[in-house]
Amino acid sequence: MNKVLIIYGPTATGKTSLAINLADKFNGELISADSRQVYKGLDIGSGKVSYSSKVERHKGYWNVDGIKIHGFDLVSPGQRFSVFDFLNFTNTTMIQIIGVKKIPIIVGGTGFYIKALIDGIETVGIPANQKLRDQLEKLSTDQLYQKLRKLDPKRTKMMNESDRQNPRRLIRAIEIALSTSSSVSHTGVATTTISALSSVESRSYRSVPLRSRMTNYLLFGLTASNSYLYSRVDTWLEERLSHGMIGEIRSLADQKVDSQWLDDLGLEYRWISRYISGKVSWQEAIDRLWGDIHSFIRRQKTWFKKFEEIYLYDISKPNWQKELEKKLDLLLFYDSKKYQIA
Repeated sequence: MNKVLIIYGPTATGKTSLAINLADKFNGELISADSRQVYKGLDIGSGKVSYSSKVERHKGYWNVDGIKIHGFDLVSPGQRFSVFDFLNFTNTTMIQIIGVKKIPIIVGGTGFYIKALIDGIETVGIPANQKLRDQLEKLSTDQLYQKLRKLDPKRTKMMNESDRQNPRRLIRAIEIALSTSSSVSHTGVATTTISALSSVESRSYRSVPLRSRMTNYLLFGLTASNSYLYSRVDTWLEERLSHGMIGEIRSLADQKVDSQWLDDLGLEYRWISRYISGKVSWQEAIDRLWGDIHSFIRRQKTWFKKFEEIYLYDISKPNWQKELEKKLDLLLFYDSKKYQIA
């Protein structure tokens, strides 16, 4: 059975740095599971790599400190990239990594992507309905929300404030609700293969199953108290603000990237683009950004409860990384039926 390592955790927990170290030690390659890192030009705000890293950009992957990272720069800003695309790309890339006798290491903070990878997702094959989307795009955010609430009240109760204010996500949820004529669930197991759905999405990736029974996912989570994570992310933000994040977002605006798309990305891209366009003052942008990213961290932590099996490590504790590596060594190289793993 193929073993795949997954590193999940909130923003600023050091996931990528840890994954690079593990890839070096256990002979692996990384695949990003971050919904914003797939976009070209969203480097600083999405936190693709640390400033101290040695980076070589290649077509299809980055080489960071001697380790390949797949999943960066897949599409242009404004282009649609769905969970379907993530599953397709990731499954294909995992096969390639396993084919060269290395361990795939999935790393990122988009819990929905990781949950879909492990368990599958029953809505992934629902195609985009452009005619419906054109009609829905004429509605206000509140009108979209009210329409969804009538179609799928269970879904709307589960949505956080960010989702309720995001027209793109509301439209997709309406699309799914109309297609299924039932409550939308993101925890179902997909039995369809990507090859059967290839006519739905115009991606050129190789057709592979959405979920393989021959894959053993080893999921590790990085966590800490909220106050500890807030302190880390505040430092993380300050570093990026002083290392070109404003210029990066200004460049996207200069390239005529749709302002609503930047707003829908949330966090840094929302508030700094609003500041650049004169919609808010610098102080308001920073205050709102700090509040939003703290809320985002809390939402990321809720995914820990949604995974059936996860090994959690508190990054504020001493020797946590050494303990994680010890556990991983056991899981990767010993038969759990013969050896008791605590």
